Amino acid sequence: MNLNMNCWMQIIAVSIVLSGLSLFAQEKKDSPASESEEVALAREQMRLSREQVGLLRVQHAKTGAEIERVEHPVLRFTAPLWGGHHGTVWVWGKRGRPVAVLEMFRQPDGRLWNQAFHATSDVPIKLTATNGETWTPEGNSLKIQRLPNAPPPADTPAGRIRQMKAFAQKFTAHEFWTSPPDRPRYELRLIAAPVHRYEDRDRQLIDGAMFIIAQDTNPEITLFLEAVNPVDEANPFWQFGLGRTGLAEIVVLYEDKEVFRAPPLHTEVFAKTNPYWRMKSVFNDSKANDERSLPAVGI
Repeated sequence: MNLNMNCWMQIIAVSIVLSGLSLFAQEKKDSPASESEEVALAREQMRLSREQVGLLRVQHAKTGAEIERVEHPVLRFTAPLWGGHHGTVWVWGKRGRPVAVLEMFRQPDGRLWNQAFHATSDVPIKLTATNGETWTPEGNSLKIQRLPNAPPPADTPAGRIRQMKAFAQKFTAHEFWTSPPDRPRYELRLIAAPVHRYEDRDRQLIDGAMFIIAQDTNPEITLFLEAVNPVDEANPFWQFGLGRTGLAEIVVLYEDKEVFRAPPLHTEVFAKTNPYWRMKSVFNDSKANDERSLPAVGI
């Protein structure tokens, strides 16, 4: 009796161990596979985005000099509210404040690229698309303002980035979507870490950073915070500028006081001299086929 009982207990114990090993092996098999698929998908999306943005050319509008793009996107995002598309944000200008910002994503059906540009400096620029269409914005719409009630810039880069992060947290924003009749209001949030850092001592720009204010992670507003020391000022100070990446009416507050309001955009987004410009281009994967890129069309 005791012998039989011992045998049964040994059989049960072995079965439990084997089951556990089987489940562990299955988990190890499943987990890397799903992780690998996600990594592969992200890598493919990045390849396509990099290929598309590489077709764009940005130059100084007066001299024709090429303006370099920052090599990597400054932000990758998703937009679950608008169909779940994945997108990237790119900037041109490796020294000082970027001259232009691009938000780019593919439509949910995958047929078209949506591209929204806005000019962000006083440098005159010319952007050329693959079909020869050009965007030559007349100025920008950042409306650079002195940051109210701000202490002087810190002496070190580490101290200044701490200040910029603290300033950024004091900005709040919301937008009213353009669809009538109710024009729903959406609260926006700051992405806490800056997406791009820059300086240009030759232009009295001591330090600067670009932040994103988003709907979830979908960018709607660009926030620029800068420590400057103009030649006609005795001491350096902080300034800020705000730009748009979307079409909705935008309202931004600093310390609960309105500092920026931008109206909803409609047909003016097609004007090639407007600080904000949008276009669509037909998706064309050079890796998959040898078709030529088709002309860009306005959104």
